[in-house]
Amino acid sequence: MAKNSTVVGYFPNWLYDRYDISNIDFKSYTHIHYAFAVMLKKNGLVPTWTDTNAPPIQLPKLVKAAHAANTKVLISVGGWTGSQTFSNMAKTAARRKAFIDWNIEQIKNFKTDGVDIDWEYPGRQGEGCNAFDSKNDVKNFLVLLKEMRQALDKEFKTHKELTIAGYVQGFQAESGGSKELTADIGEVLDRVNIMAYDINGAWALQTGPNAPLNAANNGMSFNSGIDFWLSQGVPASKLTAGLAFYGRSSTALEDMTKTHSIVQKQKAGDPPQGDSDDAPWPSPYCHLAPSGVSGNWKFRNLIKDGVLTTPFTAAKPWVRTWDKESATPWLFKPGNNTFISYDDPHSIGLKVKSAMKKGISGVMVWEISQDSENGDLMKAIQKNLK
Repeated sequence: MAKNSTVVGYFPNWLYDRYDISNIDFKSYTHIHYAFAVMLKKNGLVPTWTDTNAPPIQLPKLVKAAHAANTKVLISVGGWTGSQTFSNMAKTAARRKAFIDWNIEQIKNFKTDGVDIDWEYPGRQGEGCNAFDSKNDVKNFLVLLKEMRQALDKEFKTHKELTIAGYVQGFQAESGGSKELTADIGEVLDRVNIMAYDINGAWALQTGPNAPLNAANNGMSFNSGIDFWLSQGVPASKLTAGLAFYGRSSTALEDMTKTHSIVQKQKAGDPPQGDSDDAPWPSPYCHLAPSGVSGNWKFRNLIKDGVLTTPFTAAKPWVRTWDKESATPWLFKPGNNTFISYDDPHSIGLKVKSAMKKGISGVMVWEISQDSENGDLMKAIQKNLK
């Protein structure tokens, strides 16, 4: 690993025996984020664990192995399905204190190295059941982070890190954000992990790259996300840019092997079956969330399930195409018109090179278990961290 480069990997707490902690290549990561403790309406305004039995089993093992490799472990709070009550929690001092106290208790109990807040999203709608306040969320978030920083510094002799997962377009004006607020948030934090993926998917009217390096017409992308946060005054040394170890599928309305374009009309809102791990999943927390399969493909399962024969070669009848503009590969299956946008070692390498050229701290991965058995994507990261 390049000296002083940051590599953050998210480790979901729902993997259980599907991906044991012993499989993690700790020497390739500077930080592991244990995800997620969640903020749900049914549990009030403090975080909770969806499976209370998992953290006491997983976290001691994770922390011991990570610390042996000089890797830090942070507990991540929130996530797409776990951000329902952030907005209401952040409104008052008493509620913020209860949230902070819970996090401090977890650090003490499990000897972790800090807190990662994955509020999706301050000032704008995430999943349908999330409360949000477009005028005040970002301001309240800043207050929460300042109070959290003060409490961590008071409680612990060693520095405990405070990070967030940041939307690719940051805190926009229509969501109560401003350059000044964003710069102040950046000043408080150790790091912003930019979620530079899920930019296109089956919810849209057209196919497109899940995680483009660049995008036409000033669209959202890996590079535009970095540039946005830098433009808001957040130091490059406090930014990591997110890498997707998975792809998204949808059903195109045309034969894309004939059009050769990554952008085509698609069947919106109804993704096809994804990889062998994909299954119908109705949200247990939000009746407004769409149920059904995700259409997601882990990179490891693209190979394991026989879609790819090598990291760069598609198995028939799948056809692989490289999109120059987004600098990502895509797959298409004639007959049922299944389209998959994903990242491979080449596209990951280009993203890491760009991150290094822009001078940011490093990269973030969602998520650790999705790499191939040979670790092809992580090898691409390490090769290009310079």
